[in-house]
Amino acid sequence: MTTGFFQGSKFSSRERLSTIPQCGKCGLSKTCNSPKMPVTGEGLKKVLIVAEAPGRNEDEKGIQLIGKAGQRLRDELEKNDWDLDRDCWKTNAVICHEANNAITDKHVEYCRANLLKTISELKPEVIVLLGAYAVKSLLSQEWGSDIGQMGRWAGWSIPSQRWNAWICPTFHPSYLLRQDNPALDLWFGRHIKHALGISGSPWPDGSPDWENDVEVIHDPDEAAQAIESMIGDQPVAFDYETNMLKPDSESARIVCCALSDGKTTIAYPWTGEAVQATSRFLKSKTPKVGWNIKFELRWTWRALGHGVRNWLWDGMIASHVLDNRPSITSAKFQAYVRLGLASYNGIVSPYLKASNGNQPNRIDEVDSRSLLVYCGLDALVEWKIADLQMKEMA
Repeated sequence: MTTGFFQGSKFSSRERLSTIPQCGKCGLSKTCNSPKMPVTGEGLKKVLIVAEAPGRNEDEKGIQLIGKAGQRLRDELEKNDWDLDRDCWKTNAVICHEANNAITDKHVEYCRANLLKTISELKPEVIVLLGAYAVKSLLSQEWGSDIGQMGRWAGWSIPSQRWNAWICPTFHPSYLLRQDNPALDLWFGRHIKHALGISGSPWPDGSPDWENDVEVIHDPDEAAQAIESMIGDQPVAFDYETNMLKPDSESARIVCCALSDGKTTIAYPWTGEAVQATSRFLKSKTPKVGWNIKFELRWTWRALGHGVRNWLWDGMIASHVLDNRPSITSAKFQAYVRLGLASYNGIVSPYLKASNGNQPNRIDEVDSRSLLVYCGLDALVEWKIADLQMKEMA
């Protein structure tokens, strides 16, 4: 087995997170009436509502969501026969009031540990995130610091593998009151109704460990036999990892490939008999699944001199069809919002970057096993996402 500096690490960012807040740096607890406001609500239905920060009314009473924005949320819950105080727990991304209502990203960062500790202790089945700061507080730990616009997150029901809870971001009621936009009000109502309709945790048997489902095969003859066994009537996703983005340079080459039918996932170096077996697979009638399939198609022509037979599905195009919002169609984003799989490319991603599409990246610096597991995860999640998309579009 090949080892290297990634060996034994996890792709899906499951490191232990600090539960020690940085109140000393923040300082808000010294200037408000209800410092470090504790969670309120009975939480009978195991739903945690996370707003952004206490307003003046909340700070005076020591209870979250009792001002105009809170009433807007309460009205929406009452439409669905829910009571905010009885059925939910309530907290904020920042648990102290800021006198000028000028919460910043730094406040969220200093206070994030409080939210993580609350989730660990309460173990909610559904977490409703109200507004951009609530989204930044929780999702930056899984997705990364580049959260982007709030609009890309609103309405998803994320089956978080880290928390084994459904994370449901939506707009903050105060934003709705400022915008006075009937369309936003409609979407907010739909988001809340959907979140309240969820029952149970997303992973009853515990969060999956798909990394262990990737079979890494270094021997090209053994890989060829495994590839041949996947030729048939069932859809198979396949994915290449290459030494540059585009196949136009003379030095462009495929480094490894992975195939997945949802049950079996294999990943292997691009060498020897495995290459010829892949060619036979791509010429076969087996339905093919990909992501941005022009990438695999161009590289197949370059490496093998022929195209790909019987394309069934392009997950990226399907993402566009199902939801036309910007910044949501990458395989990594869809893997997170649909499968709850936290960013699994953090280890490998820096080595796949280059100054332009025809310049080599640093893929050869990644140890082979880590690269193959990453490639296998790409194929596996592309198959799983396509399966969900096909059912949704049926």
